[in-house]
Amino acid sequence: MSQQQKVASPEMQQFIMQQQAKAQLQQTISRLTEECWGKCIGTPGNYMTGKEQACMDNCARRFLESTQFVVKYFQAKANQGGQHSDF
Repeated sequence: MSQQQKVASPEMQQFIMQQQAKAQLQQTISRLTEECWGKCIGTPGNYMTGKEQACMDNCARRFLESTQFVVKYFQAKANQGGQHSDF
């Protein structure tokens, strides 16, 4: 393996991790949009009503809070080594 390939490997790994994070963010935004749009928007028009805007805001907040809760829960489980299973 050449010296150049050794230097590029950590950079490539970082690039892959960044691309995976971007893909995960895009997937989360897509899921949020699908869920909240379906719940909040009746018939699409030129603008959202105040009620639709408030619904979208609340839905997005709930979605993100729930997602953060689940991520933290599973991170805590992983840190415990999966010793105690609630499932």
